[in-house]
Amino acid sequence: MEVINFTKANCKNCYKCIRACPVKAIRMKDNQAEIVEERCITCGTCLTVCPQNAKTVKSDVEKVKRLIEEDKDIAVSLAPSFAGAFCFQNYGQVVSALKRLGFSAVYQTSMGARIIAGDYAKIYNDKSISNIITTACPAVNYLIQKYYPELVNCMIPIVSPMVAHGRYLKKVKRHSKVVFIGPCLAKKMEIYDDDSNDIDAVLTFEEVRKWFFEQGIDPAAESDNKGGFSDDANFYPVPGGTFLTIKPLLKQLWRRFISVDGLEACMKLLEELKKGKLQNTWIEMNACHGSCSNGPAEGSTDCGVFERIERIKDFACNTNARDREYAAFTAEECQNIELSKHFSPKVVKMRYPSETEIKNILKKIGKIAPEDELNCGACGYNTCREKAVAVYNGMAEIHMCMPYMRNRAESFSNIIIESTPNAIIVVDKDMNVQEMNPSAEKMFQIKADRIKHKPLGSLFNDENFRLVGTTFKNILNKKVIIKNYGLITQQNICYLKEHNLIVGIISDITAQEMARMKNMEVRQKTLETTQEVIEKQMRVAQEIASLLGETTAETKVMLNKVKQLLIDEIPGEENGYKD
Repeated sequence: MEVINFTKANCKNCYKCIRACPVKAIRMKDNQAEIVEERCITCGTCLTVCPQNAKTVKSDVEKVKRLIEEDKDIAVSLAPSFAGAFCFQNYGQVVSALKRLGFSAVYQTSMGARIIAGDYAKIYNDKSISNIITTACPAVNYLIQKYYPELVNCMIPIVSPMVAHGRYLKKVKRHSKVVFIGPCLAKKMEIYDDDSNDIDAVLTFEEVRKWFFEQGIDPAAESDNKGGFSDDANFYPVPGGTFLTIKPLLKQLWRRFISVDGLEACMKLLEELKKGKLQNTWIEMNACHGSCSNGPAEGSTDCGVFERIERIKDFACNTNARDREYAAFTAEECQNIELSKHFSPKVVKMRYPSETEIKNILKKIGKIAPEDELNCGACGYNTCREKAVAVYNGMAEIHMCMPYMRNRAESFSNIIIESTPNAIIVVDKDMNVQEMNPSAEKMFQIKADRIKHKPLGSLFNDENFRLVGTTFKNILNKKVIIKNYGLITQQNICYLKEHNLIVGIISDITAQEMARMKNMEVRQKTLETTQEVIEKQMRVAQEIASLLGETTAETKVMLNKVKQLLIDEIPGEENGYKD
């Protein structure tokens, strides 16, 4: 059952979720973060730290809406941390707002805490057990079952207040369906731990707040003045709350009480337990800093975690009239409710590479010697070797190394910049040279260290660079003659807004231009010569034509005379000849 994951469109490969995940249950595949369900403890830490808000959470809102449409008897088990999540004057306003959504009844989950308190007290008094860990937080339960299986025998084999309350509402109050509302994502997973169907759906405060908004409902504006009840069980959402609930039932306080909140602190304590450092302890563990008052699905509120804790305490200490339903609650009516739960190890399988395999993985990212292992943690793993193990297990990609990728990118960039035949000059807004490559040194016959931080104008006319620095408009493919160096250049000058720098890429096109000009000169001379030949030929042709014309006319006259003489000599012929 997948409860949380990441949207593919928003993941930007920042690896922040991997760094935050206490059990490294996030796999990078094809540059996309995804949660590996069998490793996940559903704490929601990765989603709260994601800067891209790339989370996807399994929502039961539509399922609950269908349940309400199909069955009018849908009860709510409301986590006591609601007192820090919603604004209201009295508890009845929240009840009224939830009933307007279609729920038939609203109860506080702290009743479930009171139901299991007796069994908790019995286990506290069992001197055959040295260290005891509370099991109200499902994320901590999954943490122990998957990553500290040797400590499963320390877990209290009792259901959580949510499950106990769900069984109470169905078996005693006879509600057909129960929906839990709270700040926890792990509860969405917990309801599937067995097939009892004690809770039919889980809604988070964040989801309910959005549902209120869609329906135009504001709990603080509700008019119901029904008072809330006060009870030690309402302290459950704050650190140390579970002990307050059972304390009145204990005859002798002989165990050391330890309250731990936040997964990092929980894991440190579990490590100490593994080493046998503690004895005769009652340990309350909560995955979230500030316990349930700071759940990952709290949603946007106007107050911080410490203010929410104080608001929950104020509500728990409220001396208003007690809820009649709760006042009628007795231990006898819960005698037939099964509260035990078996916690078994769910060991996460890991493959461990050999030393040779680890070294081969590290070599692929340029880590040959131990001093190359920076252990910077940018990839999300504490050490380079830990990341190599993750690569071996398919949890990380080989290129997830910021120093390596940076060095590689810089190496490629340096090769390109240093080997290009084009001069590259970088100046600041004051036109002082910041960088120049070897080609620029050769073109302008000066070493970079001699011109750095000095005016570009000392090399050549910098009016084009100044124009870009003033207008912030790039100049592309502009031909510029630099007379003092005898150069004809093509310049591309660009403004880098992010760095407030101007970069000029200058190509020496002197040889090409000289060749082009020489070619043009040859073509011009050829054109002139061709024209002269054409004109001379035309004159010759005209002269020949003129001479031919005169000769033809004279020939005609002479031939006519010869013809006439011949005619005159033949008798009987006409004496005249018509031309």
